[in-house]
Amino acid sequence: MKAAVIGLGWWGKVIVKNLIKSKKINVICGVDQDLSNLSDFGKEYNIELRNSYESVLEDQNIDAVILATPNRLHHIHIIQAAEAGKQIFCEKPLSLSSQDAKDAIEVCNNRGIVLGLGHERRYESAMKSLFQHVRNGDIGNVLHVETNFSHDLFKTLDKDNWRFSPIDAPGGGFTARGIHLTDFMVHMFGRAKKVYSTMSSIAYEKPRIDTMSANIEFLTGITGIVSVSIATPFYGRYTVFGDKGWIEAREINNFEHDDPGELVLCKEGGDRIITTHTHTNTVLENFECWHDAAVNGEKYPISTDEMIANIEIFEAIVKSGDSGEVVEII
Repeated sequence: MKAAVIGLGWWGKVIVKNLIKSKKINVICGVDQDLSNLSDFGKEYNIELRNSYESVLEDQNIDAVILATPNRLHHIHIIQAAEAGKQIFCEKPLSLSSQDAKDAIEVCNNRGIVLGLGHERRYESAMKSLFQHVRNGDIGNVLHVETNFSHDLFKTLDKDNWRFSPIDAPGGGFTARGIHLTDFMVHMFGRAKKVYSTMSSIAYEKPRIDTMSANIEFLTGITGIVSVSIATPFYGRYTVFGDKGWIEAREINNFEHDDPGELVLCKEGGDRIITTHTHTNTVLENFECWHDAAVNGEKYPISTDEMIANIEIFEAIVKSGDSGEVVEII
């Protein structure tokens, strides 16, 4: 599969660097509005540089587009690529509203396009093990989930960076980080029923949001809490509580480091089983699963129903944070 990466900012470059290791996806082109500082990068990774997305859509030599563009443009770029017959991988969030997500997915479905999504954390070995333990009933009936993914990685960014923008990142740190956590939740528990969230600007000046927290009720009756801060050193955990035990995945560092994850399983009686899970290239694994679905007809692990359910939660979190009220999804 010959692909073009659209958007060569920090994460777009990470994608190119990871896909250089792939035997299935060949990135032959990179697109960015500003190419002034990308010449050396293009030469290093042997990719043609362009400043026109339209030229990629018209290029019959390019099979797929990988979108690392601003969040507010994701659904527009997806629809344009689907109409051009390109296979599509989009970075998260899929869109900023559930209707935009549904519109983009409908066009992909109508054109027979497989839509991949940048929820690579699904593939972490500790999380895979956690999913399996819960499916096996090792903690009994699930009652509640609590999770936090915090990191001060953005502290070095200019205060007018788009990652702080209420237009491009209306959920603060949730937009970049917390949405991975609710992706886990909808994968395990399905659609949400209602959401209540709060957002704060304590470490940073408004409109930058540095801390958020949300309470979520799922249709199953399971409850959840998700929280994110972008002003504290790295912290990551995902804990599921059942009527016969609990299980928790813990991290000590972000993706770009090779540190292992840890899984703690506590069953009835209080005995704890702690296992260590090696770091793997989850970005590459996600992309190659998408390739196998698009090219070989295999099932892509992230369903479109889950994609929409997650954006429903995202949209409700933003609305609740703005209004201070509980937002009903269903």
